[in-house]
Amino acid sequence: MSEAGTSSFRVLVVDDEPFSLSMVQHLLQGLGAEHIVTANSFAEARKALTEDESLKMIVSDHYMPDGSGLHLLGELRQGRFSVPNDLYFVVSTSSKSFALAAVAMALDVDSFMTKPYSKDQMAVRLYEFLTKESRAIKPKDYYLGLDLDSMLKAAEATDPLSKKGPDKSGPSAPSAPLTPLDKVPVDTPLTSDLVNTAGVILLRNNTVLSKHILRRLAELGVEGVPITPVKKKQ
Repeated sequence: MSEAGTSSFRVLVVDDEPFSLSMVQHLLQGLGAEHIVTANSFAEARKALTEDESLKMIVSDHYMPDGSGLHLLGELRQGRFSVPNDLYFVVSTSSKSFALAAVAMALDVDSFMTKPYSKDQMAVRLYEFLTKESRAIKPKDYYLGLDLDSMLKAAEATDPLSKKGPDKSGPSAPSAPLTPLDKVPVDTPLTSDLVNTAGVILLRNNTVLSKHILRRLAELGVEGVPITPVKKKQ
């Protein structure tokens, strides 16, 4: 584990690939983040979160030899470290798995970024962190009630990047009228589950689409959602 610079907040960057680790570190430094702690394994990241109470933000790869970024996020939300469970968490991965994104959303990830991404894209995440944008992180007892291992096992089984998969079987997605994402009013509830073509559920029926959730859906490339059609003003 290593660190660089000094600043009023500390960012933990986690990736087992040295090149990717260095690239994310340079992106953040270029955006003014001066105090960056790096970890090249799941174990090192857990150690940092246990020992360094001043960490304020995490950018983590998902697939690593000794663990995963979403497992780290799950343990964070469950309150298993010395830092608060509501730390800003960005998953940075080459995976485009809808199932993994669903797990990330269930754990209230702050961003699910698919590699490669630009400095401007990272700047948006850093801006959201610095401006303390409203988020809805639940109490740790909620996350402790989730079967994290089973959720990740099922999601990774559908992902071509996982050594455990893919298992492409699954029900067909039900057809439902979709409203374009850019036309959805903030705080509108879903009228049915939001699923992909393989039947993987991203969000459940009646989920309220906050500004935070709408931004995450846009990141994932979701083009439309099932809601009650918005009536045009007369």
